Amino acid sequence: MSGPFIWVGTYKIKPGKVEEARKRIQELTDLVEANEPRLIAFNFYVDQENERTTCVQVHPDAASMAFHLEVIADHLSSAGEWLEKAEATEAYGAPPEGLIEGERRWIDPRSLRLMPNHEAGFVRTAAR
Repeated sequence: MSGPFIWVGTYKIKPGKVEEARKRIQELTDLVEANEPRLIAFNFYVDQENERTTCVQVHPDAASMAFHLEVIADHLSSAGEWLEKAEATEAYGAPPEGLIEGERRWIDPRSLRLMPNHEAGFVRTAAR
């Protein structure tokens, strides 16, 4: 059964860069909202210590994630200015071809959890 593709990534913010991180996160969110109408959800969270940020993405399918990577390519090329590394990465659903290989710069293979087989579930696009 195919289902949505969900990506959850937690990243360490460089010391002294939390305000830059907040600015860049908002810029990225605006870019994604304006250019990716198929994306179901795209949210960032920052921990209480202002040391980490987590991005939670819900795509209708893996092709949407592949398109997302094209949209944010310029942003990713400069993310090293304010991010140190990925601390935990989870992918739910079969990832698009090349995603994991392309993210090796950020992802520690020991922190990667792949859950490629969607067994059951549903997505609501509007709450009742």
